[in-house]
Amino acid sequence: LGETTTGPPVSDLAANWKLTVEFFTTSPLSYREFKQRCISLRIFAFTGVCSGCVLSFIISPPKSSYWMTWSPGYIFSWVRNSFFGTKPPIFLTEKVERATDVPDVVKQLVTTRRLAGSGSDSEEEDDH
Repeated sequence: LGETTTGPPVSDLAANWKLTVEFFTTSPLSYREFKQRCISLRIFAFTGVCSGCVLSFIISPPKSSYWMTWSPGYIFSWVRNSFFGTKPPIFLTEKVERATDVPDVVKQLVTTRRLAGSGSDSEEEDDH
């Protein structure tokens, strides 16, 4: 009861296309005929909407970093990096160790307002 199909199967696109065209050209005689035309129209409407969304992404892709990294276009660079390796990163990947003793430099600047061994202590020599 209510489980039977009356129209063409979903895989028969030619028959469904004919019913879709009839949806716009002729009036249905019964509710069942109208319902079948709606079911046939739904197949092509879904395909059209999905195709339109994909075309919109191709013409005007989002500018987010997530899209740039995981978009379908990224597949080519992923394959290239898999075979040929990657370029060195632009940003640091680990903490950089410096030879400067920052607490000592701060102590020298606070107490003497000069760094030890950085030149003359006399301000008069610079005025010549």
